[in-house]
Amino acid sequence: MNKSLIYKYPILYRLIMVGLYGPAYFRRFGELGAYIENDSSIVDLCCGFGDFYTYALRDKNIKYKGVDLSEEFAVYAIKKGIDVQRGNIENYEFPSADYYTMIGSLYHFQNPQEIISRMLVASRKKVLIMEPIRNLTNSKYKIISKLSRHLTNEGNNHNDFRFSEQTLDEFMNRNLKNNIIEAKNIAGGRDKIYILENR
Repeated sequence: MNKSLIYKYPILYRLIMVGLYGPAYFRRFGELGAYIENDSSIVDLCCGFGDFYTYALRDKNIKYKGVDLSEEFAVYAIKKGIDVQRGNIENYEFPSADYYTMIGSLYHFQNPQEIISRMLVASRKKVLIMEPIRNLTNSKYKIISKLSRHLTNEGNNHNDFRFSEQTLDEFMNRNLKNNIIEAKNIAGGRDKIYILENR
């Protein structure tokens, strides 16, 4: 399946996300960024075009590295002066960094536990996961669900599953219970943050 137009046009992506989240789209970056200490290094996986850096980290003297599958997103970020490279996370060699983050992308992976485990090994401090738990893809209305799956296809063919709060909590507690420091809902209950550490 070809990737959706929203992954080809960064401005369209942002407009749709702001339409879904309202002002909480930007606030949620600040809530997650509050866990990142000044003068730290961070690798942001599935970073899009670097909005997390733009709206939460730019003034914290952060050594930032973003990685995203979308070439269009990476090029857009680079033009904005943000260090983003195009890469497939499943084949990416994770460098050491103080923090690893992933925002709204865990559902893309067939084996998310493996991805998070690699993040934990590579992080010196913490791993921050922020995942949507209220999704139009899970709508009881088939037309809305089908349209949402089409619009959010990143071109990796892993597109049918989305987490709910229950399934995300079950996944985290089943696979990463000993690594969890904190978990909380944000953005009016649309997203959930998990803070993890390698221990």
